[in-house]
Amino acid sequence: MKKFKMICFLALATVALSACTIKKPPQNLAIHADGSFDTKSIGIKVDSSLPKDAKLHLIFQDDDSMSIVYKTIVKTDDKGSAYKKILLDINNKNLTGLLFFKPEEQPKAIQDKFGKYGENIRSNAIGYSVGKKNNEKYMYIKQYGTFLKFGKLRNSGNIIYYKEKIKPVKEGK
Repeated sequence: MKKFKMICFLALATVALSACTIKKPPQNLAIHADGSFDTKSIGIKVDSSLPKDAKLHLIFQDDDSMSIVYKTIVKTDDKGSAYKKILLDINNKNLTGLLFFKPEEQPKAIQDKFGKYGENIRSNAIGYSVGKKNNEKYMYIKQYGTFLKFGKLRNSGNIIYYKEKIKPVKEGK
């Protein structure tokens, strides 16, 4: 009988300890951003699977000088969407847009889902990136916005966000 109690105790202790170390399964995260621009403004629309009040960083940098020309944070609404209209003189500038989802800057409810350092973000998310922060593995989302003009003589077009900058196809040679 004493042996049986010991086996039951060890089994219970093993189950209790293993329950404490069970990791949360990776969570799907979809972020799709696109926009349009003309010589005086940029419009960005983000659709995502994020809950309300998730923070997304939008940055626009000049490719020639590598300087940041505009930086802001947008929050998602109830449907995971965010919209931003930016008045910015972009005439004859070569710009790249950047969109970041940084887990450590999110509200607690979002950190509970994706982890404080993004450890619960599924690795198939577009723009999934891994780095180090405070000597810990750090996962975040980084997407590049490529400005595609409607034609050579026009200063307007679309902005396409993807995991890397899209190289424009040159017409003719």
